[in-house]
Amino acid sequence: MALVTRLTSPRHGSPARQQLARTYSDPNADAVTVGKLFHVAHLVEDLAPLDAWYDKVFAPARGVMDGQFAASEQRMASLLVIGDAVIEAMSPSSEPAAATMPIGRFLTKFGRHWHSVAWFCDDIRSIWDQMVGAGIGVSRASGHRDGTPLEGDIYSHPRDTFTQLEFYQPPVSRGGPHGPGPFKDPRFEPGWSARWKASPNPLGIERLAYVSIVVPDLELAKEVYCGGIGAIHLGDAISTSTGTCSAYVSVGPETVLELAQPTEPGGLAGTDLATHGGMCHAVAFTVTDLEQVTDHLGRVGISVLDRDDTTILADPDDTFGAPFRFTTWRAPGDPRDQAGATSITTAPPMPPPAHIAATPIPPPRR
Repeated sequence: MALVTRLTSPRHGSPARQQLARTYSDPNADAVTVGKLFHVAHLVEDLAPLDAWYDKVFAPARGVMDGQFAASEQRMASLLVIGDAVIEAMSPSSEPAAATMPIGRFLTKFGRHWHSVAWFCDDIRSIWDQMVGAGIGVSRASGHRDGTPLEGDIYSHPRDTFTQLEFYQPPVSRGGPHGPGPFKDPRFEPGWSARWKASPNPLGIERLAYVSIVVPDLELAKEVYCGGIGAIHLGDAISTSTGTCSAYVSVGPETVLELAQPTEPGGLAGTDLATHGGMCHAVAFTVTDLEQVTDHLGRVGISVLDRDDTTILADPDDTFGAPFRFTTWRAPGDPRDQAGATSITTAPPMPPPAHIAATPIPPPRR
């Protein structure tokens, strides 16, 4: 991935951000409990072709939710299980009112794109209170911003978190805080890892590597995520392949986010930020064999935009507008690689591997 990595000591930033940065400096201070990734949403204009494309390219596990119409959102969606991740393939419905709803407006403004990131949680009230206390705009599905919810889903304002984040506590009537809710999610069932390994899995995907979010100010993004949401800062890196200066943070026991400030204005990340602002930019999967990935992408008509020794970047023109990466690189300190690590509050920092140089990161070009 053409990476140079170093673990850094968190900094508080300006005095005005002392409240926001409290968990940035101490990952055990008032951190809320975030669980398994719920989904990453991929939005297009028509669900059916996208559904068929995922089946051809990824061979995901189905049966969680397929082609569901939600009248309240005027949207169509499927939940597709790929390793330890779920992709929500989504489009506005064909109803005239869909264009006026949030999903329809997003598509009109941004086109085909990654839309948002969502997690399960077991205490929606604590997450609401922490985000509100950190100055992050948050609302319920109804759009109401007042009153602390007892269960269900809440959403951050994308202006404050650089993309929309969703946290979902399944209602008691649908399985309760520790259940998978109304969706029969196979990841909650014993033996899922073995079942995935035995599946067709044509790309050789092991797990979600990370979700990339482009940001205009990396230090501010670290303060927002580590101070406002309780993420743990794993380390910083630069990549000539993606043209970014990035911080990797863990949210929950299984999810790594890349907060990426572009250094190359003409690259994918730089163009995305310049065109759309802060946004969920890319999804990266950990794979066993890059040659297997290259062969399969070629068979299904997906061009490789760039490649180095550890990472392949697929051309978003061939992937319904959503950048995908396939990598053998692992973020140092990923909680899934920590023995016994089960939550964001228990994963200790991990030094970088010996072969990765501890080189200072230059400031991004303005």
